[in-house]
Amino acid sequence: MRGEKSEKCWILNFWAMDDNELIEEYLNGDEKAFEILYERYKSNVFSFIFSMVKNKEIANDIFQEVFVNVINNLKKYQKGNFKAWIFLIARNKVLDYIKSQKNRFEKEIISIDESFDEEDKLTYKDIIKSDIDPHKNLIKEMENENLYSAIEKLPPQYREIIFLKHFSGLKFVEISEILNTPINTLLSRFKRAIEMLQKIMKDEK
Repeated sequence: MRGEKSEKCWILNFWAMDDNELIEEYLNGDEKAFEILYERYKSNVFSFIFSMVKNKEIANDIFQEVFVNVINNLKKYQKGNFKAWIFLIARNKVLDYIKSQKNRFEKEIISIDESFDEEDKLTYKDIIKSDIDPHKNLIKEMENENLYSAIEKLPPQYREIIFLKHFSGLKFVEISEILNTPINTLLSRFKRAIEMLQKIMKDEK
């Protein structure tokens, strides 16, 4: 009985730790700490990968590569935003796959160089407001089987922004880091993605 209580306390203590604390525990030899990290992110990481490659077996292969890569590079990891770091690894692995399948995806890979008017330029205050997210209610209203179908019809660069924001719980600043995209460009692209989703869903009614 005492052993069970001790085990429960141990698990609760680990779950209470932030990512950097768990990484430190793992690097100090406690493999259970990595299990918590894995449980914390496995669902969202896999869902993101699957949303981009649209094939369960391929997504599973890439997913495994991501976590092998994470384990192999944890010693080099500098304390920071682990969530953004692991999604960056996942995205890079997806891009590696897409490049290897260039002929299959060449119709889908389009130039994302875009020009933006002054009205698209946003301040840091706007970024903070955006993480409060004026589109949150809209996405909630759209959260049904039609939403997922509509997202599938978005070009990749818009699809991944929607997923990273609304299904992975990342902040715009984190997504900007993952996609290596200026925050103003990202926010404008996100706005465009929402507009495209609205149009797709309206046309499907």
